[in-house]
Amino acid sequence: MNTLSVAPTRPRRRHPVWRTLAVIAAAPALGFAWFFGSILFIFGSVQAGLHVTCLLAFCLALFALVLGWAAGWRWLRRIGIVAALLALAVSGAAALHRWITVDRFETVPEPVGSVQWWRFNPFDEGNELPACDAPAEYRFQDGGPRLRAAYALYPIAAAAVQALGTPETYTAYDAWIRLSYGGSDDLFESLYHERHREIDCHCDAVFGLAPSDDQVADAAAHGVAFDLTPVARDAFVFFVHADNPCTNLTTSQVRDIYSGRATTWRSVGVPFDAPLLPFQRNKNSGSQTTLERIMGDVPIMPPLEEDRLGGMGDIFRDVADYRNRRGALGFSFRYYATELVAAGKIRLLSLDGVPPTPENIASGRYPFVTDSYLVTTTAPRTPDVQRLAAFLTSPTGRALVSALGYIPP
Repeated sequence: MNTLSVAPTRPRRRHPVWRTLAVIAAAPALGFAWFFGSILFIFGSVQAGLHVTCLLAFCLALFALVLGWAAGWRWLRRIGIVAALLALAVSGAAALHRWITVDRFETVPEPVGSVQWWRFNPFDEGNELPACDAPAEYRFQDGGPRLRAAYALYPIAAAAVQALGTPETYTAYDAWIRLSYGGSDDLFESLYHERHREIDCHCDAVFGLAPSDDQVADAAAHGVAFDLTPVARDAFVFFVHADNPCTNLTTSQVRDIYSGRATTWRSVGVPFDAPLLPFQRNKNSGSQTTLERIMGDVPIMPPLEEDRLGGMGDIFRDVADYRNRRGALGFSFRYYATELVAAGKIRLLSLDGVPPTPENIASGRYPFVTDSYLVTTTAPRTPDVQRLAAFLTSPTGRALVSALGYIPP
């Protein structure tokens, strides 16, 4: 009689202690990975909302994978693997889509990042500010005023400080407080708004375009009016990608484009089949305010938008930066577009058949000419601000403005 011998089965080995510890350790580790990864995405991507969500899904998938391994649940491990791969695929696809549609096109111009601002730091050896022997009566005697300039006017402010000030005042630890640059949307608030005084960032004078109607109204609500001294003249210019055959637009065509009536390049007489993408700027920026004045009573179409980040990482829709796509149309000021930002990849357009040359700007032939100002409130100016205004309107100051590449008013 044959008997079957059954090999003894080995009991399943379990390691409950160290597997449990692995699960316990995985939870905070993945939590920290999600937290710090989210910060990197928030500061590095305008699609942070999607990427942070994918990162959270990826961390949860890894935790499910660890938990399934520790408990011996194959089904949970499989779910974790599939979820992790899906999160990576969605995030990667979103990044690729943004690169194809946005990031591979250069931003021209982009204020922060495109301009080497250190070239205009006053008193720095080797800066690009022209030398100026200012008469003694214009020199600062009270340490110099606190100044802030719109991006495109920072060279004028810096050159004036170098001509009238001293290195000890403007190269100390508080140099940024005494001379800074920024966008025009909140430029004038630094003259009167209390919150700027609370953080010690108030100014005695600013360099900018004429304030918008909204900015004038906000100042009036705080019991303040503005006093403007013209210091430079510039052209408001439109530009296109260098491959775009367009060389000229009429004022009527500009209004048709930015009202939404003209939606293709061929509709404004340009034999070009790339999509017409008329970019705009943020409300109350100097260039957007100028566009609104050009449009007059013609309503402006809603601007192109993209995801942006709020101060606390919130995602919202905001006006898209100009991207130098083949069919893009942008606007800025001539000095900024040609002097501060490397040219060659965009073409400035003539308007009504008149190119934006210095001669046409000075003579007024170019249709969209605007003055830039030294702006203060109507309260009595400090002695140093009075000296600054007198210098910029003097023959020596006008020569300095011209030497910088601007057009004296």
